[in-house]
Amino acid sequence: MSRSPLPDEREGAGGGRRSPDAGDRRKELIRWAGLGTEMVASVGLSVFLGVKADKWLKLSFPILSWVLPLLVIAGLLINLVRSGPKKNNGK
Repeated sequence: MSRSPLPDEREGAGGGRRSPDAGDRRKELIRWAGLGTEMVASVGLSVFLGVKADKWLKLSFPILSWVLPLLVIAGLLINLVRSGPKKNNGK
């Protein structure tokens, strides 16, 4: 009588063998999750600092609450484009 394999003994069930690109996919997921977390934290911090600066300067219109997050988003987009996949251009 043969026994059925345990979940860890089957291929692709967590502890079993992984395809060669599984590590690459995990690295990419961690990379993009890190970039997303960086974006959320940066925009949140810039909004907070903009509100505090507007109150400190006693401005009637919340200009810094608008400008700081927009500058941060522009910088993050530039960073995102620069850190994107590299092209070999056939070389």
